[in-house]
Amino acid sequence: MDKTPLVSIIIPNFNHSRFLRERLESVFNQTFEDFEVILLDDASTDNSVEILEEYAKDPRVSHLVVNKENSGSPFRQWQRGIELSQGKYIWIAESDDSCDPDFLLTCVAMMKNNPKAVIAFGGSITIDENSSKIEIDNDRWYDKRFKRRQGECRVFDGIRYITHNLIWINYIYNASGTLFRRDAYGDGSEFESCMRMRNAGDWLFWSIMATKGDVIEIYRKLNRFRFHSGSTTREGVNKGKSNGNLFDEDFIVLRHIFENTRIPILRKMIRLGALMKKIQRAQMSEEDRKAAYLKGKELLKYNKKDYLTERISKTLSNFIPGISTIRNDRL
Repeated sequence: MDKTPLVSIIIPNFNHSRFLRERLESVFNQTFEDFEVILLDDASTDNSVEILEEYAKDPRVSHLVVNKENSGSPFRQWQRGIELSQGKYIWIAESDDSCDPDFLLTCVAMMKNNPKAVIAFGGSITIDENSSKIEIDNDRWYDKRFKRRQGECRVFDGIRYITHNLIWINYIYNASGTLFRRDAYGDGSEFESCMRMRNAGDWLFWSIMATKGDVIEIYRKLNRFRFHSGSTTREGVNKGKSNGNLFDEDFIVLRHIFENTRIPILRKMIRLGALMKKIQRAQMSEEDRKAAYLKGKELLKYNKKDYLTERISKTLSNFIPGISTIRNDRL
């Protein structure tokens, strides 16, 4: 490439040949054109590499890296792509998703207009394995708020975004709908723990990234997020289905947030109580439940007071506005 691109688009792939052409076409047909594309394959066993080699002929592709052995974590592919990137902004375009032609144009403009921002992310239309829209809305803007803010954005202080939003759940749920600043990643040493994860690495990644600057929410659905009917991992935790080990990474993320941001005591107790409730209600054997509970207690030091505080707060929130709950606390 003759000049340094403004955006580096990283496309990490593993066995998504079925969706890969749709993904690549949506990237190469962006109305914003100042970008490079980094293609990564994590030892796919389908015909993904054949497709990637075809698209690698495009001059906008700066790298095609094919692993001989699987890395063991999707976030290792993020790390590799970021290391190769040249752009000021990074877009990790997951290989099974797709997007609106104006995705980059919109996100880049938002970042340029808000120089303190390190993350900009928008909404997603959820699609199935046949690329048909399905009625699952993962954008946690709630109906009234979304209708009021359609086509607009809001800028949040990153620390407040963590202590009010990311403390509860990973609101930045899909990397494909997100643009972030390369310089906020630095040499990557702060993010190394994310790369060892299999499920919650993105939640921890955004929780670290948000400490570097502001976060922009864009109230437009410019991304197409693919829902897989047989998906596991994070979905299993979110629906309360677990063998116990899937809570381990949640514990790590919350411990990081508690250790690196100032959380009011009451909010921390309520959050820990909510986690205890989640473990209590998860579909798992009693042996796994006990193991998960004890591991969480060791890492996060929660106790029965936290659980009771959460239960009381949840009840009072029906009568007293402003009581901390996942719904009420969200900025």
